[in-house]
Amino acid sequence: MPLKYLTQPQLASFFSHINSPRDRALFVVIYHYGLRVSEATRLKLTDVDFEQQTITFHRLKGGNGGQRPLLANTQQALVAYLPTRQPTGDGLFTGRQGNLGRHQIYGLFKRYAQRAGLGEYSVHCLRHSIATHLLEAGLEIDLVKDHLGHRNLQSTLIYAQITDKRRREAFFRIEHSQAVVKLNER
Repeated sequence: MPLKYLTQPQLASFFSHINSPRDRALFVVIYHYGLRVSEATRLKLTDVDFEQQTITFHRLKGGNGGQRPLLANTQQALVAYLPTRQPTGDGLFTGRQGNLGRHQIYGLFKRYAQRAGLGEYSVHCLRHSIATHLLEAGLEIDLVKDHLGHRNLQSTLIYAQITDKRRREAFFRIEHSQAVVKLNER
């Protein structure tokens, strides 16, 4: 079964349908850092350090967590959200009755995906999307591995198989290299 990910236009459509500062910040963080939903639910308010410009993750499945740079767009989304944050829990993302849970996040994603006309996607597609988008942008596979917190490169290689753009670019480089015999020259 092929991995489902959002194209850049689909991702833009998805985010254009999110009006809530909390939900925008939530899905920006999930997408930018390739988080699993359970990893997003484990984020605490104290994991974001605006002074040091970092965010700390606690990866699941034995993944490599730790501090990452706080991206400018992520910071912007969090700054818009935090004044509206409900003080009902210690999590970064809270609702009226406490920290947001997995099922609440799944439901929010489904609502926005339907509004954007995206069809049957799960929130996990945001993780697949960032991996694919990073590879399409030319990031090396080992850096994508680190970004997703994978311990094993094999876990990351599945994303390299779905990026046709990178495959076409590689063949184009081969075609124009000295390694290919030019058949039309004598």
